[in-house]
Formats: sequence, C-alpha cells, structure tokens
Amino acid sequence: MHKPILVLLSTLLLPLSSSLANAAEEQIFIDDMKVPQLRSQIDIIQKEIYKVFNASTEDDQFKIVCHDYSPTGSWIKREVCEPQFTISTRTANSRSARRGANPLLTPRQLQGVLADEYRILSEAMAALREKNEYYDELNTIAGVLNARLEEIIK
Repeated sequence: MHKPILVLLSTLLLPLSSSLANAAEEQIFIDDMKVPQLRSQIDIIQKEIYKVFNASTEDDQFKIVCHDYSPTGSWIKREVCEPQFTISTRTANSRSARRGANPLLTPRQLQGVLADEYRILSEAMAALREKNEYYDELNTIAGVLNARLEEIIK
C-alpha cells in the first residue's frame, strides 16, 4: 500500500520550482523512495522546520544553526544542526580548557550542563507545534519519513 505524502510542495518547493502548477501536482510516495531520496527529503524538511522555528523565536541562543564540521580523524566534512546555546557553551568550554581553567567537557557532559536549556527548547518547539499548523505538519512529515527510513535500514 502506498502512503502518499504531499510534502506541502506548493509552500516548501515553490521557491525551487518554476511554477506553482508543477509543485502543487507532485506527490511523493514514500514506499517507492530509496534511502538517498528519503535522506534528501528529510534534510529538506528539517531545514524548513529550523527556518520556521528560528523565525518564531526572539532569543538568538535558542535558534538552530547548521554548520559543517570535520569529525576527529576524518577529512570528510559533515553538517550538523544544533542550538546556538550549545555552540556558545562548547566554544567557551574549549577556551577555558585551553587556558587550563576547566576540563574539556565530553558531548554527554555538555548535554548534562545544558539540560535546562534543552528542556526550554523542547517546550518552545512543542508550543510552536500547537500554535503553527505549518510547523506541526512539517514535524509530522519528518516523523513519517524518519519512520520509513528506519524501516528500510533495519
């Protein structure tokens, strides 16, 4: 059975599409999608989720920032999206550790230090889902796509 997902193409892909008619008619059947296609669609949806969330929050520390990084031992860059408060705290901790003032925190320790901020961020995102239908639909679509990806790669 096909699960059609109308990816709000008239809104999401309109800037990428040459005409509204083409975007509005397109349907995506997730059962027919391969892993690279799913990952690509998930990436598009996640970026839109972050864009909508960032537009709704006034506190820059809670905005989601996407940036490239190279994991330790690799030359291959990867993109990561994380709250600005995580970037700021990691940077401050790194500077402090270089001066010998504090130990360098592991990613797990950093999450522990920032537990309150992550709780506030989660609450803000949940509240936005209640207030903003578009944001809620984006999150629902992301959930369906992620579930299908998990189904395929198991």
